[in-house]
Amino acid sequence: MSDPLAAPAEDVAARLDVYLDAAMRRPVGITREGTVRVVMLSLKDYARLARRDRQAIRIEDLDYETLDAILNAEPGERSKEAGRRLTDSSTG
Repeated sequence: MSDPLAAPAEDVAARLDVYLDAAMRRPVGITREGTVRVVMLSLKDYARLARRDRQAIRIEDLDYETLDAILNAEPGERSKEAGRRLTDSSTG
């Protein structure tokens, strides 16, 4: 994602259609008193960032069902294949 295009809030309000189009190409940083306060971005970029959102919690805060699922989880086929390639490259 590229650096945001900075635009004063008054200009964005007066020419919203221009900045909506710009936000489809790159983030638009909306400024007030020279400081970027809000960033307008495309729905596609927002969805990508939302998918990356993670929440850290302490083990003590997990219920037993979740802990059991983690303890008994099996790696997927892609992970197994990556592990095999790592093992092969380290022994060769």
